[in-house]
Amino acid sequence: MVKYLRFVPMLILSMVVFANGVSAQNGKAHSLDECMQIALKSNSSYRNAINRVDWAGANVKGSYSMILPRISSTLQSGKNTRGQTQNAQDITEFVPLTLQDVNGQSHNILATRLDPATGGPVIDRLEFSSPTRSFWGHSLTLRYDQTLFDFGRSWSTIKQAKASFDASSQDLVSARQDVYSQVKQRYIELLKAVRLEQEFTQAVERSRQELKRTQSMFEIGSVALIDVYRQEVILGTDEINLITQQTTVRIARGNLNVAMGRDPEEVIHVVDIEAATKDPSLNLDAAYIEAERNNPQLRRFEYDMKGAEHGRRAAKGSMLPTIGIGATYSRNNEELGRVYGAIDQNYFLTVGASLSFNIFNGFSDQAEVNRQSANYSIAKENWLDQKRNLHLQVKQAFLNLEGFNKISQINQTRLRSAEEEYRLAKERYRVGAGTQLEVTEAQVSLTRARVQLVSSKYDAMIAQTQLEAAMGTIEGNNAE
Repeated sequence: MVKYLRFVPMLILSMVVFANGVSAQNGKAHSLDECMQIALKSNSSYRNAINRVDWAGANVKGSYSMILPRISSTLQSGKNTRGQTQNAQDITEFVPLTLQDVNGQSHNILATRLDPATGGPVIDRLEFSSPTRSFWGHSLTLRYDQTLFDFGRSWSTIKQAKASFDASSQDLVSARQDVYSQVKQRYIELLKAVRLEQEFTQAVERSRQELKRTQSMFEIGSVALIDVYRQEVILGTDEINLITQQTTVRIARGNLNVAMGRDPEEVIHVVDIEAATKDPSLNLDAAYIEAERNNPQLRRFEYDMKGAEHGRRAAKGSMLPTIGIGATYSRNNEELGRVYGAIDQNYFLTVGASLSFNIFNGFSDQAEVNRQSANYSIAKENWLDQKRNLHLQVKQAFLNLEGFNKISQINQTRLRSAEEEYRLAKERYRVGAGTQLEVTEAQVSLTRARVQLVSSKYDAMIAQTQLEAAMGTIEGNNAE
């Protein structure tokens, strides 16, 4: 009874593998292109990049306000109440006089009363009061303003906004390429994990068969008990590797879901693609040139530099005069009809030109010039750093691709040798010319060779994806 208990873990593993196979058959498998399309609709980084482009586009539209006319209107109506008031006022006293002209005609006039002591007019201070009064007030004001000339400040601001929009557009291109790169890489990582799971499943099955055969031979006295124990160790190792790889598969599925903008627990199965790559068609120097031409982050920092330069010019323009024109048409009356009717009456019109000059505003203009100069320097350093990192990414992916392709070719030869070694070791052991140790060593070598071949093939595909991403050609090479 005890000897059969050792088969329980193997039975559980078989059931898990079978359940995974049934689940893969029942679930809809997604192709690489389908995963890309889902990611472009759901990936948060890509969606935010689209929103940033919209935001920058609104800034461009708003920047034209500096050169376009500004027209505003104000309509007001309301009831006004003036409370009772009392005021003191100086009043000059007058006295009536009768004068005759040259013709003898008499005329009555009012003359200022003079103070005999001072000879000046007599002034009385009187108190006046007015009762509480309520009245309606209506007003209409239209205003037009237009900047004629500001030494290029407005146009520099517009160009700065456009440069920022172009930079955001490059960010969008970069985000799109990042989606393609990330999804494709995680797609391949999932395929690699699934293929390795299959290899470890086959390794467990081989170990199980070898253990069964060794136990049978021990029962008839053909082998020693140590051979059974040795084979049990091999089986346990393969089972551990399988369990570990099944966890890796689950993690790889979650990583792909997140790259697609989905919940990591979403059920997803993928369509297998041929694990085939080829050496780069360009040499390393040509790959550098291709990457510099296509990399959107380099373009982004170039636009940042342009935007900072235009911003610096706009800031310098703030120190120069601004010439503009304006007109104001207003109407104000207690009667509603006299404000909103008969526009040729009861109005006040002002038309004129203006010259404004900022004499001193606490060094804020000079500070803005310094900020824009610093932004230019930052963008330039970012551009240089991005270029260096881009060359490093291209070089690493380029060398990895070449290396993994060579390793894959070697592993194919190693696999054929390992398969033949395993076959011969079993045959020698069967006829009594070999040992169980030779069989187990050949079995381990076969599993290692198969795993390494799968790993090197898919690692080469990942390196090729990384090279395409660094060179900016990931979208054009998205063929399955």
